[in-house]
Amino acid sequence: MVRRSTSLESLNISRECFTRLFGAMRADPAVKYMICHDYDGFHEFSAPGYLPTRFIGTPIYAILWTFDPGRLATRALFFRRRLEPFTNFVKTLSAFQAHIYSPWLPGFVSSYLVLQWSDRETSDFELQVVRSIETRTGFGPQSSGLRGLQAAGMDGKFNINVLTSWSQAVNEVSGNISNKIRHQKISKTVLDMITEASKMGHTEGIPEKLLHKNRRSLDELSKAVPLLERQLNTYMDYLGYLKDRAERLSAVLFALLTHEDADASISIATATKQDSSSMKTVAVMTMAFLPATFFAALFSVPSLRWDQAVVVQDKFWVYWAFTLPFTALVFLVWYLITQQRWVRSCLTKATGQYT
Repeated sequence: MVRRSTSLESLNISRECFTRLFGAMRADPAVKYMICHDYDGFHEFSAPGYLPTRFIGTPIYAILWTFDPGRLATRALFFRRRLEPFTNFVKTLSAFQAHIYSPWLPGFVSSYLVLQWSDRETSDFELQVVRSIETRTGFGPQSSGLRGLQAAGMDGKFNINVLTSWSQAVNEVSGNISNKIRHQKISKTVLDMITEASKMGHTEGIPEKLLHKNRRSLDELSKAVPLLERQLNTYMDYLGYLKDRAERLSAVLFALLTHEDADASISIATATKQDSSSMKTVAVMTMAFLPATFFAALFSVPSLRWDQAVVVQDKFWVYWAFTLPFTALVFLVWYLITQQRWVRSCLTKATGQYT
């Protein structure tokens, strides 16, 4: 078994050791591309000068193996990607060791393990997530109440952050299910090739004295394929049903999010209206004091002598000389601030004419 480093950018094995193992297997060098890029799927290689090479990539591991028809010997490299699947792989391989003389034993074991792992993870994660959110929203086959009329759990309002979290979880479930369906299709391809190999009876390169062992192993292995295919098809049907539930639940969550967002917008509009009323009150109160303030300032101007026969003095024009320009300046600054886009556009045009 070869482990990946924690950075997932290299293998925890020296280049020299890996090269020796690869050379001893007489594997097709083209398969190295699959290993380096962590590819999934089933791939076969049969370049001249090398043994038939097969590669299977799954979410939790990858396996590369070659089959020497002259000795009915299978050599394999197991690459751990996540979790610890190697022990279960070896146990399952031991359970089918009577079929070791078939080149398809690693592929059959891999199909079996991927099905078992996927089924278990679906039950422990995807199904639990969907059921939990269905129960909390009152939508789904497990919920009680009349759909759209009096669904359980719909009396109170939902927090937008909670709805967003649920939506993310449901979409993650949908993505996981799509990936699992893809890998089950890969496994089905491998099982179909085992059945085809048994029917065709290819014996190229196998010595006559070993033909019986090879034939018996392949035939016995192919007899187990229909049972595994039935389990696989049943699981894929269930994945399709669960994915449909997740997608419908995602639509419900989107509707709830839209509803809560609309409520939030209404609340903001109401608060804005209240703020607007408050501002109007402040403006009215300010306007109520403006006349008194104006006349108080006017009566206190030194250039107006209210106790004399001539009220307006000679220097009264100074008051207007400062007041009028600065009043105009205030309005000009206000206009420039509120019309920044127009000012910027004019400056850009003016600059462009002189460049």
